[in-house]
Amino acid sequence: MKLPALLLGCLCILTLPLHAAEKNAFALERGVNISHWLSQRGEMPRELMQTYFTEFDVIMLSEAGFDHIRIPIDEVEFWDDDGRPREDAWAFLEQALGWAERHGLRAIVDLHIIRSHYFNAANEGMNDANTLWEDPAEQEKFVQLWEEISDRIGSHPVDWVAYEFMNEAVGSDHEDWNKLLRAVYGRIRELEPQRTFVLGSFNFQSMGTLDQLWVPEGDPNLVISFHNYDPFLVTHHMAEWNRAGLYKGPIQYPGKPVPDESLLDDLPEDVREAIKTRNQPFSYETILKTLQPAVDCAKKHNLPVYCGEWGCIIYAPREIRLAYYRDWIRAFRELGISQAIWDYQGHFRIVNPRTRVIDHELIDILTREGPAVDPIPDDHPGKDRGASESRVIRPRHP
Repeated sequence: MKLPALLLGCLCILTLPLHAAEKNAFALERGVNISHWLSQRGEMPRELMQTYFTEFDVIMLSEAGFDHIRIPIDEVEFWDDDGRPREDAWAFLEQALGWAERHGLRAIVDLHIIRSHYFNAANEGMNDANTLWEDPAEQEKFVQLWEEISDRIGSHPVDWVAYEFMNEAVGSDHEDWNKLLRAVYGRIRELEPQRTFVLGSFNFQSMGTLDQLWVPEGDPNLVISFHNYDPFLVTHHMAEWNRAGLYKGPIQYPGKPVPDESLLDDLPEDVREAIKTRNQPFSYETILKTLQPAVDCAKKHNLPVYCGEWGCIIYAPREIRLAYYRDWIRAFRELGISQAIWDYQGHFRIVNPRTRVIDHELIDILTREGPAVDPIPDDHPGKDRGASESRVIRPRHP
C-alpha cells in the first residue's frame, strides 16, 4: 500500500537521517526576482511568455554583477484545473535554469501561489481562498506538487539550483506551516539529499516570526528566508493594491514617511488610520535595528539568512527611491545578509518591460557601490560556517 505523501514525509523525519553530511557550493549574495512571468502573469497573453524573459535578460543580469535569480512559479501556470502539466511553462522554466547556469547565475525556484493558498487573499477579499491549513487533501497535494517539481528539474546541479517550498505562508497558527514544512522537507530531502532548501518564515515571511520557524537540525544545505518592505509608506507609495496607496501626497526618506501636515481631512478615514499606523520615522539606523532578528536567527541556527524580497516602487520620487536602496544595500553588506530585490520588470523594476531601457544608476547601487563581497568579521555568525570561502566574488565590469 502506498502511503500518502504527507504521511510519508512525516515518517521520514522520524526514521531517516535525511540531512546531507557536507555543504554544497550553492551560495547567494545579490539577486533579482523574475516576477510576473511564470507567476502572477495577470492579463499577459500566454503566447507572450516566451519573449517576456529571455537569455538576453540573463546575460544582462550576470554582466551587471548579480549572482542569482529567484523565479516565482504558480500552480495554475504549471498544472491545469485537472492537474495535467502545462508543458510550455515547464519548458520555459527548464530553459531559464539552463540560461542561468550557462551565464553564471544561481537560481531559486519559488512555489509562489497554489490554488489552496494565496498570501494576499485576505487583503483582496478572498478569505475563502486559503483552504490549505484545514484540508489534509490539499496538504498532501502540496507535497505531491513538490515531488513533481523535483522529478522535473532535479537533474540540475545542487550547486546551481535551490528550492523554496512556499512564498509567504499566512494563517492564524505558525504551527500549521511548521507541520507542512516538516512533511515536504522530509519527502524532498529523501529524494534530493544535497539540494539547498529555502525555508521562509510565517505570515508574509516576516522577521517577527523567524524565531517560530521550524528549522531541521544538522542540515547544512538550508537557507532561512525573510521578506521586508519597510518603510511601507515609501516602498508602496501609490500602490493601487493597498488602501494606503490611495494617498497621493508627498513622502520623505529618511524621516517620517508622510509629513503630518499632509494627512488631509479629505482622505478616507481608514486610509488615514492605515497611514498613521505605519508612519514611523525611518533611517539607516532603523534598518540596522529592523534586521537584528535576522542576525540573531543566523547565529542561532548557524545558517545563512536571506532577504528574498525587498524593494521600492517606481511611483516613489526618484531621489527617495535611490536613497532607500543605498541604505538597505549598505545594511545588508554590513550585516552579511544576502538578498534579492523585487523585482525585474514589475512595479519595482530595474528594467522597463516595454522599452527594455535598463536603470543603470539603480543597478550600480545594487551591484557596484562598495566591495563586491565585504569581508566577514571574526565575530559574525557566518564566519564559523566558512561563508567567506563559499561565496562567489564576481569580476566587475567597466
